[in-house]
Amino acid sequence: MNQINVESLSAEELKRLVAEAENVLRQRHQHRVAELRREAETLANELNTTVEELFGLNTKGKAAKSKLPPKFMNPDNPQQTWTGRGKRPAWLNEALANGKQLDDMKIIKE
Repeated sequence: MNQINVESLSAEELKRLVAEAENVLRQRHQHRVAELRREAETLANELNTTVEELFGLNTKGKAAKSKLPPKFMNPDNPQQTWTGRGKRPAWLNEALANGKQLDDMKIIKE
């Protein structure tokens, strides 16, 4: 491997060297990803399935989201529910502002 004395390079030469190194790294990464994709497809074919099924992906290559059951319900409108994750819905914020407690809207599973 050639040793490069980076101290002796000009700013432009350093920038060019960094750009070339980043390009080589990007190409190597893309090559490795392509290799792994081929290996995964081969394995999926051997198992009579698809890569998407192996990794729990939808057809667009994104992880399939599992629907969470609701934990809270609007007592004034049972159609409005919330899983307890993400941004609180407006009906919940309004109820809390009007003195209700979060436990008042919890769905009780018996």
